[in-house]
Amino acid sequence: MNEDERDRLIDRYLDGIDQGDKDLLRDAFTPDVVHEHPERDIEGIDEFLTFKVDEQPPQESEHEVSRRIHVPEASVVQGRKVGTVEGEPVDVQFCDVYEFNADESAITKLSVYVRE
Repeated sequence: MNEDERDRLIDRYLDGIDQGDKDLLRDAFTPDVVHEHPERDIEGIDEFLTFKVDEQPPQESEHEVSRRIHVPEASVVQGRKVGTVEGEPVDVQFCDVYEFNADESAITKLSVYVRE
């Protein structure tokens, strides 16, 4: 298990979300990524990018990570999303579970859990 590589991929994802940057996101995931989200489940990078960037309301927010746990099967990240969404304040707790391909060069599955 390469925790540094996992952290790099996770940070690429979080930065990509915060910046609305499809290239950062695409580089972190496999083409057949599975994304489990409270709003809907998604399969495939194109649908994932559409959901995460194109369909999101205007926002100025960032993900603040408070905890990372790495075990052989997955990595878990806990934190808060803070800022504004559509001009309204947001402060949401999240917990993401990441699974990786065999050489840990990309994320294959992301399960998102939130509490407002």
